[in-house]
Amino acid sequence: MNKTMAVIAGLALIPGAARAQTYGGAYYPTYGSPNSVQFQAMRSALDLEDVQPEGEDRFGPEGDADTIGGALTYWGTPGQTGQRYDVRYQHARRVFKGSRARLVIDAPINVLHAGTVTTSFGTEKGDTAVMGTVNVGLELPARPNWILTPRVSYGVAAASDYFGGNGELATGSLSSRYQIRQVGRGDLIIGNAVAYTHSAKLITSQKYFAPTVNWVFRNGIAYQLPLKSRMFGRQASLRASYVYTVSTKDPTLYKHEHELGLSIGVRTREAEQKNRFEQIRIGLLYTHSDFAFSKNSGYDAGTITLGYRF
Repeated sequence: MNKTMAVIAGLALIPGAARAQTYGGAYYPTYGSPNSVQFQAMRSALDLEDVQPEGEDRFGPEGDADTIGGALTYWGTPGQTGQRYDVRYQHARRVFKGSRARLVIDAPINVLHAGTVTTSFGTEKGDTAVMGTVNVGLELPARPNWILTPRVSYGVAAASDYFGGNGELATGSLSSRYQIRQVGRGDLIIGNAVAYTHSAKLITSQKYFAPTVNWVFRNGIAYQLPLKSRMFGRQASLRASYVYTVSTKDPTLYKHEHELGLSIGVRTREAEQKNRFEQIRIGLLYTHSDFAFSKNSGYDAGTITLGYRF
């Protein structure tokens, strides 16, 4: 039996397996879905919509920063819809005085709601899961316009049998952000990340535990353009991005994810030395993914994002 067949057979042992195979399992909280801890860890490793400055500006006197953010997502697969609520806190500071390296700690929390579905087996009421992840990374300037970040993270999903039970995931990643200045009137950012993820069983009790290992690759581009017109009397910029994520090795329910983003960044009071860069970024994000075992069970989601750096 190959790994793909083993995954399908394993689903039969999990409550709601018929629902998962029919509607795509987009609610799986640990790995293999766009709503999972695995995908959120990759977002932390490479987020091209974030409010942080790029290139050498990231490591200057203003490099120390705290960032809070939130997101509201409405997602759907054929026959089922749901929501996801995200809250994120990031702390970044230089390792020591005079150092250009930054220690970055991310702590996103996600609340995932899956709506009611109706299958040939009857109607099943939806449920809610809570996920939390701690990410620790070290941003290293390879060149003034090139940042490398090794990172480790551990995520936990508190979920009922509806979602397949609790889950945990350990992740190790390496990401790259490369800035090309003055492409037209704006800057081009090229982002790449590779991660090794491994399901674990250290904290939560799990009825259904099948160790899963994946290599996940995340690559994208973003273009940031300063706007000639001002917003709220402040200088602003427009950023457009596309990111593609793919997982390999053990089979997953969603192997490919596409993200299209558009966001606006606004400075606060420019007279303050610390506020040289945009401090607020508001964005829209569209995500699409195809269910690996059925061409008719695609996943689509719209997300409103907000980030504030101080």
